[in-house]
Amino acid sequence: RTTPPRDRGRSLTAVLASGYLVLLAVVMFWPEHIDANAGPVYEAMVRLAPAAFPFGVDATLNVVMMVPFGMILATVLPGRPFVLLGVAWVVPLSAEIAQGLFLPGRTSSAVDVAANTLGGVIGAAGLAGVRRPADVDAARTARSPSPGRRAGIRSGRERS
Repeated sequence: RTTPPRDRGRSLTAVLASGYLVLLAVVMFWPEHIDANAGPVYEAMVRLAPAAFPFGVDATLNVVMMVPFGMILATVLPGRPFVLLGVAWVVPLSAEIAQGLFLPGRTSSAVDVAANTLGGVIGAAGLAGVRRPADVDAARTARSPSPGRRAGIRSGRERS
């Protein structure tokens, strides 16, 4: 028995989302700053592309790290923007509180919470922006009459 292409796509998406969430948890709860020795790399990144880091490297990378999280939330919570925003805020807030309480090698930061939340919102909005035109096109196609109806040809089931 073969799996239909649509189901395979969903399975792959679920596997990728699960892998991302595990990696995100590892990064958030690593006992020390995961980028503790990245100073020279950060300096080189800023020298090469200063406009790419408007909030500094750390905050910008926190935003980027959470974009996929926002996309996952938009998939799991379609049409529920306030719930999505709440989850996009509560998850990093909880992680930062846990870092401050249980991981002495980490520092808890309100800037990280704000950057993580922004990344989640950007990911969700980006996915919604991609989906919206596709949804509008699909709705337009579903409403448009068939070629025969446009030409005035009636089927046998229609009454005069």
